Amino acid sequence: MVQIRQNLLSKSLYSWKSPYEMKPTRIVIHNTANDASADAEIKYMKKSEKQGGRQTSFHYAVDDKEAVQGLPENRNGWHAGDGNGKGNREGIAIEICYSKSGGERFMKAEQNAADLVVDILKRYGWSISKVTKHKDYADKYCPHRTLDLGWQRFLNMVQSRLDKETAKPVETVKKTVDELADEVLKGLWGNGADRRKRLEAAGYSYTEVQARVNQKLYGPKPKKKSVDELAREVIRGEWGNGEERKKRLRAAGYSYTAVQKRVNELI
Repeated sequence: MVQIRQNLLSKSLYSWKSPYEMKPTRIVIHNTANDASADAEIKYMKKSEKQGGRQTSFHYAVDDKEAVQGLPENRNGWHAGDGNGKGNREGIAIEICYSKSGGERFMKAEQNAADLVVDILKRYGWSISKVTKHKDYADKYCPHRTLDLGWQRFLNMVQSRLDKETAKPVETVKKTVDELADEVLKGLWGNGADRRKRLEAAGYSYTEVQARVNQKLYGPKPKKKSVDELAREVIRGEWGNGEERKKRLRAAGYSYTAVQKRVNELI
C-alpha cells in the first residue's frame, strides 16, 4: 500500500481554490504532464495568486514513492474542466506524476495511484465504475500517458488490487476512537448524517468518535465544580448578586437554588 502524507491547502485559500463542501461520488484520474514529484506538485498547487499560483486544485498527487494529499476529500477542487459539473464538484482528483517522460518512475507512480484508488473505493464502498478520467468531463486528452498505455489496462490494475483486498479475511482489530477522530478531521468519514451512517456501518460508536473530535477541536469540557466550591465562590463575590448571579450560574449549567441554599448554610 502506498504511503499517504498530508500537506493540506490553507483554509485562507478555500474561497479561490476549494470554495464548496463536497460529498464525493467518483474518482477523477489525471496525469501531470510534467516530471515533478508529488511533493512539488502539491506545494505548487498550494500557492496563492500573489505567489504565482493558479486556481487549479486537486486532492492527491502520486509519484513513485508516496501519495501527498493537498485537499480534504470533503472539499471540491478545480481540475476537471467542467465548471460546476460533477467532475469538479463531486470528484476526488488524483494526479499521477512523471507522465511527461514516462519510464519506470511513471509506471511505479501509476501503480501507487492504483493502490490509492483501491483505498478510496474501499472506504466509500464503491465499485470500479466510480473510477473516471479527466477526458470524461472536458475536451482534453488526459490522463495522456495512461490513455496511451491503455485506460482499460489501468482499470484492470485497480480491479485486480481491489479483488485481492476484498478477498482478504476481515480484520478483527478495530481502530481506536482517537485514530477515528483523526480520520474524521482529515475528512475521511464525510459529514453529518453520512458520517454517522458510515461509522455505525463499520461497527463504531458515532457518539464516542464525535465527542473525541469535539475535544480535539475545542478542548476537553471543563470539570464541573461542586455546590460547596460554588457557594464559597459566591461568598467571595465571584458570581455577582441577585438576578445576575442566578443568570450566570444557570448559564454555566449549575442549579442556582442548590448553590444559594448552600450559601445560606455557610453564612
